[in-house]
Amino acid sequence: MILLAIFGGLMLLLSIFYLLNSWQRYGQWKWATFLVLLSAILTGVGTWGALTGHHRASSSPTTSRQATAQTATSSLAVGNQAMKTAGADQSSKENALLGQLQKAYGKLGTVGFDQASKTYQIKPAAGDEQKALQAVLDDPSQAEQIGWPKLTKSLQQTSAQLKKILGAGYSLSLMAPNSDQAMYTVKDGQETFTAVK
Repeated sequence: MILLAIFGGLMLLLSIFYLLNSWQRYGQWKWATFLVLLSAILTGVGTWGALTGHHRASSSPTTSRQATAQTATSSLAVGNQAMKTAGADQSSKENALLGQLQKAYGKLGTVGFDQASKTYQIKPAAGDEQKALQAVLDDPSQAEQIGWPKLTKSLQQTSAQLKKILGAGYSLSLMAPNSDQAMYTVKDGQETFTAVK
């Protein structure tokens, strides 16, 4: 759309000069006026499309996953300070972090905690998020387009925050859609498993 706006703008300038020239030399203005109007419409449509396309891109599912992960990391940092001052025991910290992760990753899916394995599990909700993750599993070449690298980086940052708050040994797993198997796991800020290669 940006190219359409640029092309329309150039065409508008040229058609204005053409209109002035046609009017002065030949006394004709209809065709030149039509070109001016057409180029003005092209410029407007191109500009509008570029602006709304940018807005749509910023609110796509990929971006919402990234925003969710960034929110999770920042809310964990806030929670870290609160727990240090409260002097909470380990079980209370685990439960408090579970609540924070559920709020932070609510748009991506549900979050649970398996105490035996010390793993927080994010299960994707049905809908666009689940379809996008399934597409990455089915065709890993789409990972970049869907935003997989940014999502995994955010999960690593969140895992590093978990280590700061709870200590070493806690994992964060993104579960595969409609499965009890992990598709991505990080422990203490480091990737330990990925199904997307």
